Amino acid sequence: MKRNNYFRVYDIEKYDNKTFYWMSSGYRVQATDLVVFKEVPLDIRAAFYDNPGLIYINRQNGKPLGYGDYLLSKNIPGSADYKPYNDVVQFKIGEKLYYYFYAAPFEGNPLEVDIDSSDIRIVEAIPHVKDYYTLNTDAQLLSGPMMGARVLEQASKGAAFELLGSEINGYLMVKSPTTLRYGYIPVKALQPVQKQGKRFIRYGVYVGGKHEELKRFDEVSFLSEDTTTALIEFKGEKYTVPKKALATIRPNESPVITSGFLPSDTLQQLTYNTVYTRTGNQRFDTDYDFQYITYHETDQAFYYERDGTQYIFEKPITEGSKVKIRDSNEFVRAIHYTLTTPAGTFTNVVETSTSILYAPGYGELGSAYDLQLRSFK
Repeated sequence: MKRNNYFRVYDIEKYDNKTFYWMSSGYRVQATDLVVFKEVPLDIRAAFYDNPGLIYINRQNGKPLGYGDYLLSKNIPGSADYKPYNDVVQFKIGEKLYYYFYAAPFEGNPLEVDIDSSDIRIVEAIPHVKDYYTLNTDAQLLSGPMMGARVLEQASKGAAFELLGSEINGYLMVKSPTTLRYGYIPVKALQPVQKQGKRFIRYGVYVGGKHEELKRFDEVSFLSEDTTTALIEFKGEKYTVPKKALATIRPNESPVITSGFLPSDTLQQLTYNTVYTRTGNQRFDTDYDFQYITYHETDQAFYYERDGTQYIFEKPITEGSKVKIRDSNEFVRAIHYTLTTPAGTFTNVVETSTSILYAPGYGELGSAYDLQLRSFK
């Protein structure tokens, strides 16, 4: 490039404490080799857009925002500037961008800064109808609508996402109904979900976030699935459930459990966290007074107590039967034919409405999300 040539700048990059300008000629030139003839104020640049979307593009370390961050101003679901959390976000567009951000739960100091116009890329925000989309290829969920933004998670083909806002820079703002993360995915990697036939619920399952209990034999519309999770529709609402909870044909009836949860002698070789030692026909103790297991049965119920908490299971145990935990009236959500854990594979595992698992001949396995195995001798 020759000295004293004039070019229009169409992109700016900042990293390693250097600034580079992409010129209308197609060249990238370091700022130290340039004299800025006129830097257009941010409010004038934004005036050329019907619905301007502002993206932070400074890669310098130590800056208050991350590269690719989309600067959102309002808590309005479905709008281009929707902020999904309870954070307080405000900005004012002038020659520079005044930006105020205070993250919930509002501890410490808020971020309040004037951002240089050259640190902001402006794009048109294109409205989209709020709906569920599925991935047509493996993709990354990014923290902002730009290649190079921080990767939040890897998502597999078939994974479902809920669209929350507009298209920004070729990306859609979405929420994962499985991990509940918010982020951005390229538009070209997403397609609207479509009904692909009927499925049956194989066992009772709780739909997290929707406070809905789906029962064995419920007939649902199948929409999409990835390696572990499926998106379904039931009575006009969309839910995600474990992929293994669906069946293409009507499942068998729920098992009926008549044996109890007293740990059996076959578990003596297991070595896990706390060791419970048999001190009576129906009692196990540990080195601590507050850790113990007692058990007894009547014609009406199984009584299982661990570490001061008593669980009363109505006889016989089947899906929907009553369970009392302390003073709370619960029920059996599901009975799993098999469940594989580090302690082995258990059959007819009971899951309560509080997501606690119990195996006949073993006792409590812990929660459905955090197994807490015990040793017996």
